[in-house]
Amino acid sequence: MKILIADDHSIVRSGLKRMLEGGFPDVVVGEATNTQELLSAVKSKDWDAVILDVALGAESGLAALPRVKELRPKLPVIVLSMYGERQFVMRALADGASAYLTKEQAADEELFRAVRTVCAGRRYLGEALAEQLADHIAGGRSTNPASPHQTLSSRELEVFLLLAAAKTVTEIAERLGISVKTVSTYRTRILEKMALQSTAEIIQYAVRNGLVG
Repeated sequence: MKILIADDHSIVRSGLKRMLEGGFPDVVVGEATNTQELLSAVKSKDWDAVILDVALGAESGLAALPRVKELRPKLPVIVLSMYGERQFVMRALADGASAYLTKEQAADEELFRAVRTVCAGRRYLGEALAEQLADHIAGGRSTNPASPHQTLSSRELEVFLLLAAAKTVTEIAERLGISVKTVSTYRTRILEKMALQSTAEIIQYAVRNGLVG
């Protein structure tokens, strides 16, 4: 079994590698630290699965997901994220992810189940996320493709959700590992795309549309 880990944090990659080697004795683990390395690795070798972090250097891992699927349509991708919000889950699944795990879920057995499931050709969601999505759909609030927040890129959506959670520009920059100026640029784009005027309106929109808990 060959698994590629795409994450920009060496500690996370090392931890995942140890977990995989403990659960799958025959596993060969590759590593990528950014989008360029990820796409290069996907092109150059046949992998059984990719574990892709949403935070992948300066670019969102979700933005790289469609390109991975273009290169290898049948390659299972397990998205690993600090975000459990349903809009991230739905976007990842829509873009071709086979599984979505939050970092809180990614304990040994949960990760092993996800790997085994996607390698068998099926999709996998942790129980909590599956229940959250089921409740969302049952409540009749499934996402409308025409909704303003659906026009945002993956990185813009990350910034949007952090702004909606009342995080400051500086806090967002530190969390995403990008500059304050870059966050401000994303904020401006978000306001323009969604026809909003301020961060307060972003928060109001998110609450009104059930995008924050």
